[in-house]
Order: sequence, then C-alpha cells, then structure tokens
Amino acid sequence: MDEPATSPTISDFLADSVSRRGDEPALGYIRGGELQWLTWQQVADEAAHLAASIRAAGIAPGDRVAHVSENRYEWIITDLAIHLAGAVHVPIHVTLSVEQIAEQILDCNARLVFVSNAELAAMVSDRLLVTAPIFLHDDFTRAANQRFAGAPAKPQAIDITNTQSPAPNDLATILYTSGTTGRPRGVMLSHDNLASNALGVVEAFGADYEETRLCVLPLSHIYARTCDLYTWVCRGSRLILAQSRETLAEDLQLVQPTALNAVPFLFQRIADRIRAAGGDEATALRDFFGGRMEMLNSGGAPLSPDVERWFIQHEVPILVGYGLTETAPVVSFSTQQARRPGTVGHLLAGVDVRIADDGEILVRGPNIMLGYWRDEAATAEVVRDGWFHTGDLGELDADGFLSIRGRKKELIVLSTGKKVAPTRVELLLTASPLIEQAAVFGEGQCGIVALIVPAECGLATTTDPATQHETYAAEINRCLEAAAHEEQVHQFHLLDRPFSIERGEMTGKLSLCRKVIARNFAAELRRLEGPTQPTPS
Repeated sequence: MDEPATSPTISDFLADSVSRRGDEPALGYIRGGELQWLTWQQVADEAAHLAASIRAAGIAPGDRVAHVSENRYEWIITDLAIHLAGAVHVPIHVTLSVEQIAEQILDCNARLVFVSNAELAAMVSDRLLVTAPIFLHDDFTRAANQRFAGAPAKPQAIDITNTQSPAPNDLATILYTSGTTGRPRGVMLSHDNLASNALGVVEAFGADYEETRLCVLPLSHIYARTCDLYTWVCRGSRLILAQSRETLAEDLQLVQPTALNAVPFLFQRIADRIRAAGGDEATALRDFFGGRMEMLNSGGAPLSPDVERWFIQHEVPILVGYGLTETAPVVSFSTQQARRPGTVGHLLAGVDVRIADDGEILVRGPNIMLGYWRDEAATAEVVRDGWFHTGDLGELDADGFLSIRGRKKELIVLSTGKKVAPTRVELLLTASPLIEQAAVFGEGQCGIVALIVPAECGLATTTDPATQHETYAAEINRCLEAAAHEEQVHQFHLLDRPFSIERGEMTGKLSLCRKVIARNFAAELRRLEGPTQPTPS
C-alpha cells in the first residue's frame, strides 16, 4: 500500500522551523575569522528566491540538477531550493577528477549544474557534451540582486508554506557511490527515505535537544547530509559549517559546539595529537572540543577499539552508528543511554535487520533506496523481497546491539582456508601512533601482508632503513598481540607516501579502495611474500 501523501518532507521541516524560530540564528559560517549567522527566515528567503530562479531556468519537477562544490552556506541554500522546486539534487564530490565529475553530470542527464567557482565551471564545461547552464556560488555571494549567472534578477520567491509537496516515493536525490569495488552507481533516494531517516534520528536523541552542531564532513555524502543538515532542518537548531577539516581545531574554539559528527580517521588523529602533547589528557580533550561538547558521533567507517576505549576513559564517549548510502543512511546508532563498546548501537525505529545464514546484514524499512539509477539488474541483485543486502557481515545480540564484522566481499581467504577481515586488522594497526594508514592483502597466500604508511612521528624516529623496519616490525607485533594467528602480518612494506583520494586509493569518506591500492602498489606487493609454511589451524 502506498504511504500517505501527508508524510513529511524536508521542505515541510523547513516551513515548520521557520514558523517556530524565524528570527533565531540558524545557519552559521566562518569568514575572515568571524562567525556569521543567517536566521531561519533568511535561510528560507534565500532558498525560496533560488527555487524561483531554478524554475525560471526551465527546470521542472523531476529534472536532475547536478551540484559540484565544497561545503559552504550556498551548498545548503541550493539543496533546500532544489527541494522547494521539486527537482532532483545530484551532489557530486568536489574531490573527484574533472573527468569523473563530467561523467556523472552526463550520466544523470543534468539540465542544470551548480558549481562553486568560475575555474571549476570552466574545467567542467570544457569536458561536457551537453549544453546545461552552469550557475556559480561565487556569483551568489557577490551579487546583490542577481543571485546566479544566467538566472533572472531575483524573481518572486516561492511561498514555502504553500508549495505542493512531492509524493513520499518521488525521487529526491541521486548520490553516486564512492566506487570502492568498481564503477560508481547512482543511489536513488526518495523524499520519504530522507525525511523518515532524519526524523528517526531526531526523535531518538530527543526532538527538544537544543544543540549547536559543527559540520566538518562533506555534505555531498549522505552521512553529513542526513545527520547534520536534515536533522538540523527537522529540529530547528543551530548548524555551523567548519571552514575545512584542516581548520577543525581552530573552528572548534571559535564555535564551541555541543555536537559533532566525524569519521574515525578524525577521532584517531585527535587522540594521537593529545597523547603526543602529554599532560592532563582528559582536560586537553575537553578543551580541544571547545569546552561545551556534549555529543560526538562516529560513522562512515569502523572505529578502532583502542580509540573508542581512550575516549571513554577520558569521559568523552564516541557514539558509534552504522549505515550506508543505500539506507539514507542510518540503520543503527548509539546514544548516551544505550551504548556498548565494540557495537554500532540499536536499530533506528522502523528499521528491521536480519542476519542471513552466511552472516550478511539484511535491512528493511522506509530508508531503503528506490534503486540504482538506470541499473535494474544491480538493484535486483541487492534488494530482494524487500530486504537490502548490505554486503556487511554482522551480529545482532540478545540486547539488540548490532556489531559489524567486516565486508563480505573483502574477506581474505588464505590458502589454509582461514578467513581474515582486513578492516579489523587495519583498525588494530592504525591505532598505533606510528602508523598513519595500513592496507592488508593476502588472498590465496599462506598469511597476510601489509602496506604501511608511517605517521610523521614514525618517519622521524630514524633515518636508517634497517632500524626503521625493525622498529615497525616490533610495533606491528605489539598492535596484533591479541589478534588471531591468521590475523598476524607476516611481511610488510613501508610506503613513502599516503593513500590519497586524488589517486583513487580512498573514497571521499576515507575508506580504502583496495583494488586501486593493489594496482598502484603492485610492485611493492609482489616483493612481499607470505610465509613458506601454511598458517597453523
């Protein structure tokens, strides 16, 4: 049975927050070292005017609008305007190559493209085979009356309280996956997928919770988009955009937020920084976050058990959750009242999970995607009988806590028949202050091998390669002393550069692209030989 047409949308959340808190600070951004604010009414006015410009440009409901930009307040205004105009938002990661960006713009058949600046617009347009108009965020910032190049001079704004809401199952956005296992696929999410997931998260943490949230994660990813942006619109709280990941420390001091979503990599680096400084770590940790932090949430990748324990010991626990782009994204989450180290919390209300016979996590609920853009075969492969097959292995205990055990397709099968989840080994290794990154391989070998990126402090320990190798061998053994025999690293190679997004070795959320790493470091991997004798059973 179809869902009722009265199901809320992101536009409904916006109208409600404006009606309740129109003159209150809503959206903050940092320019020139100062924190500047837009009220809820100003956010709505900007979005309504831009929605009118989008429609004046000939964009009809259901048309795709591509969007290539770093985080900035115009990103948020554009997203809300596309909702109001009834178009389909296709955000594209600005860290991709120009060729990849152009490919995704063409693949979704975008009829309008937003980009952050003229330089990016020129690079993209040179590679486009279509004549879609390009609007610039920089024009939005500079122009007093004309918001975007090619747009009418501030047309009459759309009335956000009197717009026709889309049907719950209408397409709202297409998000291209990061492509860790092949060519990126366009994940189609409906208005109900987005709104129900955001509302579920808000209700789980309390709709009346008055938070000041700092957003450091890229909004082009579903994690920040739902858990930072849409929960903010739904709750009617305050959201501030960090300048960048590199300026996080100074942004935290300026903003003094009470809530932050981040990926494990950031929490690992924060722990390393405070440990290296010495002194009272608990006080330093609280001060680092600005002194008012109440809630840290982690997602997007597994969190190292060592890092999780360290934050708990210092009374600043990280609340770990789990989700995927295809699930809009939240499947499970931890709260201050219900958390268990080593797990990803309880299931979101309305979301069902079943563990298949082979250990794969299957998910069902209002958050499951409509499918992959123009790829029915791929959709049918992962959504069967209403259950989305995540590709993740996990367990659901008697108390309802979900645990993740690794990726089904990433399991390394040794020549002994033993199976190793590489993510677990990599988490144990990167908990070391000497190891920045690690990638584990070993399919068909007697034991696993590792590519190790030394941390800066590790590189500085010695200039003698033999001594450095010996130091890292001892450190790797220390990190894996509690791991199973088949999880021990038998050979490793120290790399002279980190894995990077630009080379395709990492996704925008900093997950490893193993196939690309294996290809880029094929020579190094060939020199790593497994043990001459099989690993004992």
